[in-house]
Amino acid sequence: MGWISSDSVTPTEILASSHYVKQGITIASGAGALVKGQVVAQNNTGVSSGCYSDYNDGGSGGLDVAAGILCDAYDATASSVQGAMYTHATVVEERIVGLDANAKTDLKGILFVHED
Repeated sequence: MGWISSDSVTPTEILASSHYVKQGITIASGAGALVKGQVVAQNNTGVSSGCYSDYNDGGSGGLDVAAGILCDAYDATASSVQGAMYTHATVVEERIVGLDANAKTDLKGILFVHED
């Protein structure tokens, strides 16, 4: 497994390894513009049940349990969109958006490394 040095990637690169597993998801309408590297959670209530939105540790209805990290940027401001999230990967922690201690605990398949 080769590591990506910080001088060989663009600032938007979040992966630190070429080994990963990603899962297709539906991002909930109204979630807004979400960036690559955003921590997401699955909503389990209401009309957006089963769809994903940005993780919020203080939220409810499933949005307080981190499920993955977005592979790319997506805009779900006006309608739901298809996307993908990493469920198993090695990522650069400083480039992950919305990450807190509880999200790190939830994301058991993600290994967090630091920039050099």
